[in-house]
Amino acid sequence: MASDKYNMKCTIPKFELIRLLLRHRRLADDRSLSAKENKFAKFFILFSILIIVIYLMGLAVGLSLIVNSDITATATENLCIGIPFLLLVDFNMRFTMQQTPAHIIKPYILLPLPRYTCIDAFIYSSLISKGNFVWFAFFLPYALMSIVFSYGMATATLTMLLCLVLILINSQWYAIARTLINRSVIWWILPIIIYGIEAMPLYVGSNAGWNQFVNTYSTLGTMLDKHNVLPIFIAIVVLVCITAVNRRLQYVSIERELMRTEVKKSVKKVNKFAFFEKYGEIGLFMQLEIKLLLRNATPKKALKSGFFTMAMICAFIVLSDVYDSSGMTNFWGLYVIFGTMNLLGLMSYEGNYIDCMLTHRENILSLLKAKYVFYSLLLIAPFLLMLPAVISGKWSLLMLVSYLIFTMGFQYFIAFQTAVYNKITVPLNTKMTDKAGLKTNYIQLILVAIVFIVPTILVNILQSLFSENIAYLTMLLIGLGFIATHRLWLRNVYNRLMKRKYANLEGFISSRQ
Repeated sequence: MASDKYNMKCTIPKFELIRLLLRHRRLADDRSLSAKENKFAKFFILFSILIIVIYLMGLAVGLSLIVNSDITATATENLCIGIPFLLLVDFNMRFTMQQTPAHIIKPYILLPLPRYTCIDAFIYSSLISKGNFVWFAFFLPYALMSIVFSYGMATATLTMLLCLVLILINSQWYAIARTLINRSVIWWILPIIIYGIEAMPLYVGSNAGWNQFVNTYSTLGTMLDKHNVLPIFIAIVVLVCITAVNRRLQYVSIERELMRTEVKKSVKKVNKFAFFEKYGEIGLFMQLEIKLLLRNATPKKALKSGFFTMAMICAFIVLSDVYDSSGMTNFWGLYVIFGTMNLLGLMSYEGNYIDCMLTHRENILSLLKAKYVFYSLLLIAPFLLMLPAVISGKWSLLMLVSYLIFTMGFQYFIAFQTAVYNKITVPLNTKMTDKAGLKTNYIQLILVAIVFIVPTILVNILQSLFSENIAYLTMLLIGLGFIATHRLWLRNVYNRLMKRKYANLEGFISSRQ
């Protein structure tokens, strides 16, 4: 393995170099080709974060009112009981926002800079990221209302310090898990094991159950109430250790990527999918879509991850009653149907060869039609996986069919709009040091929010005004309307895309590896 001693000497002091690298990262968005175009979308995201902050503050106030009247446990103990759940939510949320150092180091690999120093800069950046402090919109109001006036400022300070260290540990733990998961989907076993260990009081021991879970984690709160700093000391030691592990892992990942040699695989059998040839040009593009998913690492991994996630959620729905409420049923029903689709990054993979496709008239339109047919057929898989929920009596068949048709109609209509605005190429075989992850299509994020939020709100409103069956039939009719007119809105998507083709083409080419 290569070592930093073989790199060219860098005369800049380490801390000055870290400062320069962090400043360079802060300016990255301003240098982006899409910086000016996405100002409104960035405002939308900031507004969404503001809504989350307000929601967390409201949640803190409501929880404080409940805790203040609880005579069985102190406010600090109650907070410590909830921390494992908060850390789990925080870990999952980081998949949409936080990048690993190995992902963002590509522009600096060939520079005469010590790689460990680059990694240190980005690890430091992940520790001081503003996202780590969003949870304090919940912690601080809770501390003021339930801890400060009842147990003193010292207890509140120690509690906030422990929460901060635990969030920082979570940021490093996420980077480790994400890096390993990027290597292989099998590494999802690691988070399952870790959070399974956290939940051990629920199922291990003679007194296993919720009471044992509460007693175990409330002990931390009891120690903080007595101004015992041992939990904070242990948390800091864990933070130092896990940061060191993350630092080494990121370095090894980068070195492994640079030293890896491409192994050419011989193709023993070529699947032509000749069945589609009788459908003309659309059939040929369907063949292309299937081969894209089967032969390339990135889309194949995305599809596998989608099906794995969908299967886990379906199993959880059938085997537990956590998601039996009306709101959760609607959300997860719509999410699982749409969850395995690669449509929200439409044209990202085609960005690798988009120049060739633009040389023939209406090639893109035929591609869009083929994608619509192919992904409509692919909906059969989530439909079959969710049938056990229907058989068990938790969901109705009418609900499942209506959500299927609604997804094929309205959800796909929204998803295909990303083809107009997307101009970021995603490599077909993603590497640890790919730079594609550095760019974000903010309009795409808005469309994602519409896809997953609007349908849930719509069906909840319909169910509050009418019966469930009427609500499901309305969703079904809306879906059928968009399916019946799919040729019209696909043509509209194609025409708008052609008006932006030169700007999109420039973006696709500039974002290639």
